[in-house]
Amino acid sequence: MMRSEIESQKLNAFVDGELDALSLREIEERMKHDEGLRAQVAGLRQLRQNLRELADYHVAPKAFRQRIEAMVASPTVMPTRLSIGKDTIQRWLNWRPMVVSFALVALAALTLNLTWWRSGYDERLRQEVVASHVRSTLGQHLVDVASSDQHTVKPWLSSRLDFSPPVRELQIPGSVFLGGRVDYLEGRSVAALVYRQREHVVNSFVWPTTAADSTTDFSAERGFQIAHWSRSGMNHWVISDVNREEFTTIVRGLESIDDQR
Repeated sequence: MMRSEIESQKLNAFVDGELDALSLREIEERMKHDEGLRAQVAGLRQLRQNLRELADYHVAPKAFRQRIEAMVASPTVMPTRLSIGKDTIQRWLNWRPMVVSFALVALAALTLNLTWWRSGYDERLRQEVVASHVRSTLGQHLVDVASSDQHTVKPWLSSRLDFSPPVRELQIPGSVFLGGRVDYLEGRSVAALVYRQREHVVNSFVWPTTAADSTTDFSAERGFQIAHWSRSGMNHWVISDVNREEFTTIVRGLESIDDQR
């Protein structure tokens, strides 16, 4: 048994996608049977998501500047109990350009850090998606429930997840719906919907998010075509080794499924 502080470090690395493949698989297997561990990981993931999405910014009211300038212009209106004189306020106002400069630099640094963090986050998640796809195609765990009937697959997944994923067949030539399975991404359980496009396997991962709707982002990684987007409170990541043109058709078909919810 790992000591608690080591366990905590390892769980944080797991949530951040920084573990090696063996350690990642070890925690994924433990999560299948350990409800407490799943809750810990879900809590860490929610904390990170809240920090990313719910932080807000406040601008000083315009009225504050106007009140200060009015007091400088007419010092007699200042309450007698205040010991701040006109010269003191004027010196403070003279510092404002420097203060604003420092604030702008800090804001720029924060923006760059957030952009860098988001880019790194997407890259780590992309690597998780690729790893899950490869494991499913090389092993014996392509689907947990093998059925082309959405009315069989959807209830099965919904009973094992804390959400109800959108499940439908792809209405495009050469596509067969194989079924679904429970997988793990972002340190939480997700739905993996599995299709076969001719001889190619397509994994479509779905799970809830509080992020705003986003446009579809396409990328390629190690010979795989990947797309991801957020819509109607759901994250979507799709991966396959089909060619780009056919993959785009598949993604558009999956987007239409999401729109029909």
